[in-house]
Formats: sequence, structure tokens, C-alpha cells
Amino acid sequence: LTESLLGNWQFNTIGTFRTGPPISLGTTNCVGTWGHCGPDVVPGKDPKNAPPGGRRPAEWFDTSAVTFPHVLPNGFGTPGNLGLQALNRPGQRSVDVSLFKAFPITERIAVQFRAEAFNLANTPQWGEPNSQQGNPAFGQITCTQSGTERHVQFALRVSV
Repeated sequence: LTESLLGNWQFNTIGTFRTGPPISLGTTNCVGTWGHCGPDVVPGKDPKNAPPGGRRPAEWFDTSAVTFPHVLPNGFGTPGNLGLQALNRPGQRSVDVSLFKAFPITERIAVQFRAEAFNLANTPQWGEPNSQQGNPAFGQITCTQSGTERHVQFALRVSV
């Protein structure tokens, strides 16, 4: 009886660790190239570097490293010298686990108990930072990715 309850459990885990996809910063009041207007990089600074105090949702990148593009005589700015897809949005870290156990009923019939947890540690999967210079939330992450919170499910499966 002890072996039928405590033996033959199956434990599985999947770890997902990804870097974030690239994003482009935009700005207002410029003459865009291919529909994109980017900011200028402040000399001596690099917007790819983490801001003072490290990356956090309140400031994902150093907003002081970019400035509005130079203004032309017609009142519009130049396209900006920060390239497309110069920064990355937050990456993803998640661990999923499952636990299975089959209980034979007869020679042909078995019941399998399953317990599964997705994003077991409930690690926030941050959304994209606001990338539009001139927006009050510029550089801030104000949401998480939908559906990435921890999910736990249990199931019984009958095999015939």
C-alpha cells in the first residue's frame, strides 16, 4: 500500500529565461524617416545603460541620456541620431512545474493524478516601457503581460 501511494511519482520542470525583444524610442515634432522619429543621444551618455539605481518599472532606461532632436527653421526636429531598436524591453523569467502519479485500477484501467503550476514563483512579466519621448510616462513600465501570473491546475485522467 505504501509503494502504491508513495512510489512512481513523476516530477517535471521547465525554466524559461529570455532576453527582451528590441524596442525603438520615438519622439514628437520631427521630420521622420520611414515614419519614425527618434530622439538624439546626449553626448557622453548611453541610453542602453541602466539608469542610476538600476532598472525598475518606474524607470526602465536612463531617460536623461536622450533629448529632443535639433529643431529646424520650419519648427520640426531632425529625425534624431538614436538608431532603431536601440534598447530592449524586459526579458522573461518563469519556472513551470508538474507532478504526475498513475494509480492502476485494473490491468487495463488507470487513473492519473496531475498537479501543474505555471510561473510557480509568480515572477512579474513586465510589459513594454513607454517609448514615446514627450509622454509623461516616458521610460516607465505601467503594466505586466496579460496572462503571465501564476496558474495552478489539478486534474484526474482515466486511461482505458
